[in-house]
Amino acid sequence: MSPTTRARIIEMRQQNLSYHHICQEVGRSKTACIYAYKLFEETGQYKDRLKSGRPRKTDDRQDRVLKRLSERDRKKSSREISIKLVAKHNIRLALCTVCLRLNQQGLFGRVARKKLLVSVTNRQRRLQFARAHLHWTADDWRRVTFSDEKKFNHIGSDGRVYVRCRRGEAFAPQCLRPTINGGGSVMIWGFFSRNGPGPVHRIQGIKDGLMYKDILRDVLLPHSEDHLPLNWIFQQDNDPKHQSRLIQQWLANNHIQVLDWPSQSPDLNPIKHLWSIVQKDVQKQQPRNLNDLFRAISYSWSRISPTVRAKLVDSMPRRCAAVIKNLSHRRVIELSHCCLQLLGTSHLLILRLLKFKFIGLRHLASVKMKRNHVIRGTWL
Repeated sequence: MSPTTRARIIEMRQQNLSYHHICQEVGRSKTACIYAYKLFEETGQYKDRLKSGRPRKTDDRQDRVLKRLSERDRKKSSREISIKLVAKHNIRLALCTVCLRLNQQGLFGRVARKKLLVSVTNRQRRLQFARAHLHWTADDWRRVTFSDEKKFNHIGSDGRVYVRCRRGEAFAPQCLRPTINGGGSVMIWGFFSRNGPGPVHRIQGIKDGLMYKDILRDVLLPHSEDHLPLNWIFQQDNDPKHQSRLIQQWLANNHIQVLDWPSQSPDLNPIKHLWSIVQKDVQKQQPRNLNDLFRAISYSWSRISPTVRAKLVDSMPRRCAAVIKNLSHRRVIELSHCCLQLLGTSHLLILRLLKFKFIGLRHLASVKMKRNHVIRGTWL
């Protein structure tokens, strides 16, 4: 019964009309009219009472068990968690219930982001680089010339493309991502500094140490003589071709100072943002072939504004600070988990040990504890 009908019943009943007359007016049974009036007397409302619904399948303790199983291994699916609940805790839950309880606790299923796996050694090198260059001034970074390579596809990108389609429209023309056999791509090597961008070079064939030396000799060196300061610093990644004996000898012979760059650190290189800007600009130009694609890249590269270049170079201190913050926080978490597993101690005591540097920040060697008192600690 709608609230409007109930309101009419209440109004007529308050006018001392009989239920026989009321049920004829509203077209309802006498029992329904009596129940509607009694409900109004009890609750003072025209709507139904709140229904209890289906009883909850889990209690607070079981919800905590679910959360703990998911947080221990974030890659576990709902089915795997459900199987583990039955095996270890004898709790049988439907998959939809597992998903619902995890969502209610803020653990949502998402596609894992791809990120370069950084080894422990390279993490330490990144941290050392960030600490060594954290306090470099704008004049120091102005001397650095950043270099990198980038592949530009003729059609589209290698990334994931999202479309909105209805059911049955997966292969509709407007929802497809067209591909062409032999569409091709262009490999570009470029460099820039706060003073301006250098010329981009198109790499033909497979790049080896000899080709890279020719690029440095024919592209980088002439530009540095005319546009870079005398004490300029060259940045390159740790590609095996870049670190070969041939290239190192050539750089030393030409008195080029090289920045000691940590491996697996594309996030520190500001030229990556310039490539992204060029990529978006090139897609708008819609080049017809690979030669047009290279011309479009050269044109977009040359017209990047000085303000953008200055902002990217000036962001290096913030990038170094972010590396220090993230790696230090990660190390504290790893050490605390290690202590918890090996020693069974509390987070408060672990943080106290880390604060006074009683435990080495590289690896935990051995710590013997008796309750809350440290007996002996060793460094690695």
